[in-house]
Parts: sequence; structure tokens; C-alpha cells
Amino acid sequence: MSGYVLIVDDNDDAREIMALILAHAGYMTSQARDGAEALASARARPPAAILMDIFMPIMDGLTATQHLRRDCALQSIPVIAQTAQPAALDNDRQLFFAILQKPSNPQDLLKTLSRALAASR
Repeated sequence: MSGYVLIVDDNDDAREIMALILAHAGYMTSQARDGAEALASARARPPAAILMDIFMPIMDGLTATQHLRRDCALQSIPVIAQTAQPAALDNDRQLFFAILQKPSNPQDLLKTLSRALAASR
């Protein structure tokens, strides 16, 4: 078991694909469809890391990550942003452990996640 990861994306297929990739690599996962669900899930069971889509309905990934960073119990969780438009985060890069462009190469995703988990120990 390599750790518990919260996958946040409004696209059902994208969440399922990431969950399969992570499960194959030994990670336990849970899923959320938007930033509001992600915050509720993280408060109920803090993950070791979060894979966060940025553009979602209800609450976007940037807003959700800003809330995480203000929560003493959750602020140290590494958040890896995943977006088709990484330049949209240029002013907010410090909120994220890393920013991956979608679609992410599975090997890059796993390497980045491994680095995030090692850095947070």
C-alpha cells in the first residue's frame, strides 16, 4: 500500500482512469466530482495527496485548494493540479506541489505523486 489519494475531477471517465492507474500502482483512492465534494471528503478522511482538476462546476480546483491551504488540519496535504490550461495557474503555482497538463502521462503522474508523498513525510 503506497498511500491514500483523493481524485477530484468532474469527468467520470477521467476519475475512473486515474483510479485504475493508481490502484495498479498500489494506491487506495476515493473520488470527488468537484471542489466542494473534495473538501468534504478531505475533512472526513484526510488523504496523503490530492489530484485536483482545476476547471469544475460547483467549486473549481483553485478555490478548493485555497480552502485547503487555510485549513490547519489539511494545509500540508500535497495537491497536484491537473489542467488542460496550466498557464491559468501562473499566479497561483505556490498553492500546488505540481501542475500537470491534461491528459497526463501515467508515468509522469505516478512519478509526481511519489515525489509529493515523499516530500510530505
